[in-house]
Amino acid sequence: MKSKQMFPGGNERGTVLLLAVLVTLVVGMFSAATVSTTLARTRNTEYTTDRLSARTLAEAILESAQRQLLEMTAQFQDPFAAGSTSYQGTSTVGGVVYNWIGEDLTVEVYGASEVDSSGWHELEKLYDRTDAGQPNPPLQTIRTRVVRLSPENGAIVVGKATSRLVRTVEIQRFPLFDFAIFYDDDLELLPGPSMTFAGKVHANGDIYVGIGGSKTLTIDSDYFRCTGEIYRERKNNGSTTGGTVSIKDSFSGAFQTLDNDQDFEAWATPDEWVDFADGRWGGTVQTGSHGVSDAPAPEIGSIANNGYYRNTADLVVHNDRVYHVIAGVETDITNQVSGAISEHSDLYDARQETYVPVTEIDLSDPGLQNYISGANGDSDPTNDIHQVYAYRSPEPEPANWDPALASNWFEGIKLVNGDLLPDDLLFVSEDPIYVHGDFNTDSKKTAAVISDAVNLLSNSWDDTRDASDSHNDISHASETTFNMALITGNVRTPDGGGNYSGGLENLPRFHENWGGTKANINGAFINLFQSRVATERWGKSGVYKPPTRAWGWDPDLLNSSVLRDLFPQTAEVQRLVWTDSKPPVPVIQ
Repeated sequence: MKSKQMFPGGNERGTVLLLAVLVTLVVGMFSAATVSTTLARTRNTEYTTDRLSARTLAEAILESAQRQLLEMTAQFQDPFAAGSTSYQGTSTVGGVVYNWIGEDLTVEVYGASEVDSSGWHELEKLYDRTDAGQPNPPLQTIRTRVVRLSPENGAIVVGKATSRLVRTVEIQRFPLFDFAIFYDDDLELLPGPSMTFAGKVHANGDIYVGIGGSKTLTIDSDYFRCTGEIYRERKNNGSTTGGTVSIKDSFSGAFQTLDNDQDFEAWATPDEWVDFADGRWGGTVQTGSHGVSDAPAPEIGSIANNGYYRNTADLVVHNDRVYHVIAGVETDITNQVSGAISEHSDLYDARQETYVPVTEIDLSDPGLQNYISGANGDSDPTNDIHQVYAYRSPEPEPANWDPALASNWFEGIKLVNGDLLPDDLLFVSEDPIYVHGDFNTDSKKTAAVISDAVNLLSNSWDDTRDASDSHNDISHASETTFNMALITGNVRTPDGGGNYSGGLENLPRFHENWGGTKANINGAFINLFQSRVATERWGKSGVYKPPTRAWGWDPDLLNSSVLRDLFPQTAEVQRLVWTDSKPPVPVIQ
């Protein structure tokens, strides 16, 4: 007799139970694998995020380090002075201070015989690549230093990731008179009559460019750049001009126009503007959209009476006294050059609406000429006189005297009879400087004037102008030539519009009726700061009538051996190597 099943359908139930267990196990294993994979992916995502963060942070630190080295170079500071090959700095990123190290590799790259006593290598580059076909193309002398930048201890750690990013750069240093026009701000280049500028043009800001009526503004250069953008309009009111702006291209040296409907604002995106500019000028015209970065320049404090130029001067003129500075020691030589120095208050500055007490320096005085020639002609280079600093102040002079902080203080320096200079000379003052008559025209030397405001007076000026005179009441200016680089301040056009600065065409300040008369300037036009003393606005009526501007960049400035190191410098960087570990010494092409 067959036995009865205790549990009807038990086989089926067992099979189902077994399948359920197997499914549970499979699901569990799959879930475990999924969790494991998810955790692994999470860890990988976290690591990737940390690695990106570490890299980004390292880049920010080294970008800041690079910028600091450029600014130090422009401000006459050398981080590798006294023969040191290492410099430690700090960068603040996101409120946190990080240390970084700079290593000087210049000797390793170029060899000890190719590096000067201050640690810089000197090289020559073609000034304008479109001049390459000339028999004797102009060459630009540049001093360069190779530096490897890395975070302290060589690494930046973020979470589980480490970045060992290192940047090796070549810092290039050159005097600002290598530029025809350099503005450490917006540049307004808006002359009325036709005008041609040869030489490099740079602005640490926007460029506003135009020319009046049927006239033509010609830029004869392979370098017309700014860190902002280029606008074919006026900054003060946004209006356009009807003339022709023509800029040399880098393809063939031909001139291509920049029309009113072709500037940065004419394009839907920055990339479209870049494509247009590159296609039209081949690299001559570049802006912030191309990645042009600031070229740092000295601040106005460098010309103060406690600043760089006062402290490094060879000859100091203070009120009616003259001092020869040798190895930091000032020796009063007034009695030997007394015929060169006088004081008076006869000069009326109509723009400032005030009579100006001045120290007048007669550069033709035989005593001064012989003293400078004698000092520069002996066998001791520490006696040489190339840098003249002149200023006025109350007597006794307060500590840390600053005319910008003194109420109603407006005094000046006047250079007269400067047609024949005894040597290459750089004149500097925290006060406005007035240059009277032909300057550096006989046996031309290298010369420059750096001051709060550079004022140009013709050969006909005679100090008889009164406060009640208009420009029609004074004698007509006569043709005058100024062979000099000028570095000066201005009163800028406000952002968003307002009183016009006068533009580049009025960077040198005029005070006469120049109508129809040439003012010839051969040099460089450099605006580094806003005036702190001569701060009255441009555009008042009755101050002057503009000259016929025969102005241009002087290529002889490239040949200056003495003033290259004395002149205000700027610096730029050529990125050489990015690496995530300490690189070998880079090969410089």
